Amino acid sequence: MMPGLFDAIAPLLAQDAASPNNLTTLLFLVPIPLLFIFMIYLPQKEQEKKRRTMLAALKKNDRVVTAGGLYGVVMSIDEPGDAVVLRVDDEKGIRMKFTRSSISRVLEGSGKRGGAADPDFGSSS
Repeated sequence: MMPGLFDAIAPLLAQDAASPNNLTTLLFLVPIPLLFIFMIYLPQKEQEKKRRTMLAALKKNDRVVTAGGLYGVVMSIDEPGDAVVLRVDDEKGIRMKFTRSSISRVLEGSGKRGGAADPDFGSSS
């Protein structure tokens, strides 16, 4: 830490806030919220916007991964109920129902391929 930083903050809480030293210290503290906005809040907001766009564009036969790490192919989407039915195993015909928000990402190459026939797609051995 910088020596004297806490010594500079303490006078800000005192009664006499009009002295030049206090104003200088205040000028050093003003950029902190701006840094927070530009380094944390705005990138997080942009990432959330991309996620909402991805979930809105979700369609049948998309290959997806859930937040729990389960691979599956979208079989149906219930818009009002916010539910998605995923086929997780072709051989046994296993289908599971998830909330749309549990989809963490859509895999590249989504479409007709998928399930156990795809070697890159979580088939059980």
